[in-house]
Amino acid sequence: MNINNYILSSGIRLLHVKVAGDVSYCGMIINTGTRDEGQNESGYAHLVEHLMFKGTSKYSAEQIIRRIEDIGGEINAYTTKEDTTVYAAFLKRHLDRVFSLIAQMVLDSQFSQRCIDKEVDVICDEIDSYIDNPAEIILDDFEDLIFCGNPLGRNILGNKKTLKAVRQGKLLQFYRRTYTPDQMLFFIMGNYSKERVQKLANKVFASVQVVKRGYERELLKPYVPVVKQVNKKTKQTHLVLGNRCYSLYDENRFTFALLNNILGGDFMSSALNMKLREKEGLVYEVDSNYTAYYETGNWNIYLGCDDCDTDRVLKIVKDTLCSFADRPITERELKLAKRRLLSYLTICGENRESWILGTAKQFLNTGKVMDNKEMEAKINAVTAADIRCCAREIFDLQKLTILRYR
Repeated sequence: MNINNYILSSGIRLLHVKVAGDVSYCGMIINTGTRDEGQNESGYAHLVEHLMFKGTSKYSAEQIIRRIEDIGGEINAYTTKEDTTVYAAFLKRHLDRVFSLIAQMVLDSQFSQRCIDKEVDVICDEIDSYIDNPAEIILDDFEDLIFCGNPLGRNILGNKKTLKAVRQGKLLQFYRRTYTPDQMLFFIMGNYSKERVQKLANKVFASVQVVKRGYERELLKPYVPVVKQVNKKTKQTHLVLGNRCYSLYDENRFTFALLNNILGGDFMSSALNMKLREKEGLVYEVDSNYTAYYETGNWNIYLGCDDCDTDRVLKIVKDTLCSFADRPITERELKLAKRRLLSYLTICGENRESWILGTAKQFLNTGKVMDNKEMEAKINAVTAADIRCCAREIFDLQKLTILRYR
């Protein structure tokens, strides 16, 4: 695997990963997400993502779809709290076609009022589906609590009232303010020479002017733990508890990623799954989640249980958290945890689509790509004392925010 990167004259960054094979991936990731929305712009970032598929000055919505599907390719997009990604998978001989299309979708979408109104209706249906799923909405409500009303805690879909009031001029203001070339990264993964990729990029982006972002993201307020109960009249109690955590730049993120997997990550043998489901039969699902953001992070445990079992479940969870803070894990436990996590990361890395999307985001935020050897070295360097130190800091019961739906 050969990795190259360039900064084009417009300020757009280019990440090129040369690999053998007939299948290629390319796309753009923009450093714009929910947290870039203003007070009355809730849902704008997600709406812009939808509208990229609805027409450019050269292609209609139907033509955009056909430009990809007529060559047997697939195109997709998604919005997060901090970024937006549009990308495609295709056979390598169609690079010029796909490269040009994605660039036009990002830089030349028309945002007609007719398309805005139509897409708002679609997103309102999506919001209704979201509201009907308490297991999903509680995680957003929890994040809003730990980030104290900052846009980082806002749900990605937005709200109907704000969306139904969107007008083309206002949406264009948001787009021009946030979609500046210095916040864009174009990525390509495929069997191409760096000369071909660079030449194509210079051609496609030749007319893009240098524009730099002119604002700073809203600073987070100091963290204040909250305990809150909401009556949702659900058939079971939904519970989320957690804390702010380590950022994308914090060296402790490797230690905490390991700790999080031991606690309740993607493995059935995790501490919480073994205690709450396998031993006690109190829950169907329990997950411990860690998301790192630019200057902070979100760690939370989610579970659903019978209302009458809530206090018992909460005690088991708190006792488990305290056990990690009170004593170091054994060397055997640590060795097994590292083996599981490294194997999991290696397996995920074999999925090229997943790998390039994760790598593009990593490069957008940090300006570098961490290879497997470096990642393995970081995880293998974690000690039992490091694990205990992070547990004491993040699992502190006095710092927990707890949100309960019942």
